[in-house]
Amino acid sequence: MKIKPPTQLPTIMLITSSRAEFGVLYWLIKALHASEHFNFELVVTGNHLVPEQGYTLNEIEDEAIEITECVDIMLAGSSRCAKAKSSALGMMSFADVFARREPDLVMVMGDRYELLGIVSAAALMSIPVSHFSGGEITEGVIDDTVRHTLTKMSQLHFVSNESHRNRVIQLGEPPSTVFNVGEPGLENIRRCSTLSQTELAESLDFSLDSPFILFTFHPVPKDGALTGEQQLTEVLSALDALMATYKVIITFPNNDEAGAAFIPLLSAFRQQHSERVCLIASLGFKRYLSALKHCAMVFGNSSSGLIEAPSFGKPTINIGNRQAGRTRGVNVIDVEVDKKAILNAVDKASDAQFLTQLSREVNPYGDGHTVDKVLEVLKKVQWPINCRKKFYDIGA
Repeated sequence: MKIKPPTQLPTIMLITSSRAEFGVLYWLIKALHASEHFNFELVVTGNHLVPEQGYTLNEIEDEAIEITECVDIMLAGSSRCAKAKSSALGMMSFADVFARREPDLVMVMGDRYELLGIVSAAALMSIPVSHFSGGEITEGVIDDTVRHTLTKMSQLHFVSNESHRNRVIQLGEPPSTVFNVGEPGLENIRRCSTLSQTELAESLDFSLDSPFILFTFHPVPKDGALTGEQQLTEVLSALDALMATYKVIITFPNNDEAGAAFIPLLSAFRQQHSERVCLIASLGFKRYLSALKHCAMVFGNSSSGLIEAPSFGKPTINIGNRQAGRTRGVNVIDVEVDKKAILNAVDKASDAQFLTQLSREVNPYGDGHTVDKVLEVLKKVQWPINCRKKFYDIGA
């Protein structure tokens, strides 16, 4: 690692690998890009460059944000073997990127599996890492393993609430390196001007003349006795029973295990209800927030139902165990992958008294002022950041 002259600004390299995470970090990216205190580099990789996932590089380019590099690491397929190989390719590819660009800090978010290889390369090359969303728990999938591993390879930790901060410290990270800055995605809600329902409908070329459900269902390897495809079939059966009352906007699942098999099922459901269902690979964060604002409820197993939906006072029907263990507000109605249970939850989510209660609730993930808190931490950091750290023993 090079030693920069004291007068040279530190270089922060933020790596974005998915549409969801780019939307969450959008205002931080803008702030870092405009900052006089840092050199900022944005590297685009992962699902952004996958056509089947909407090729969301286009969404970044539409924002007129300068992209430093694009690094294609995703191999075809969604099998476990393909994911392992993509992560390995990420490690090799980003070793070259890091050697070429020599960042002072690599910034990543979340628990996407491809980050394992990327952050491993940084760790082996003694490049400091800052990680967002550590300390969270999602017991239903491999995300926990990835997230906690990224925590242990990082030097700075930006978490979304005190419970998550305590959990990162429990993993042995020094308290002085763990900062509760709130959930970055809530910055969008505070700052972003959303579309009206009419504008949203026009942008989708889809009539929203009825109450609508915002639906995303990501694959889970197995939930009880049901495979991923069986889970989705059961959930779509429940949605089918609601077609007379609601329209549905469906976004594609992530490129997880069984994800490719979900697309034909979703497409067939859309064809069956062509006037009532809109199926889209990616809404982009502005349209997604607009859909959140205007929908009747959030449906499925996406984390946005737990994190962003409370800020809009929207009920979330959280289906299955994908988000098990994650902090949730009173807006979340947890149900098994079972048609009858799901329909009962819809009744609760439609209850006027329940909706009134939601309008008064505070989001457990923060107040939407994350960017200023992160920048303040980065300005106070002792550069260059020391990669060596001592294990913090809470029992000592």
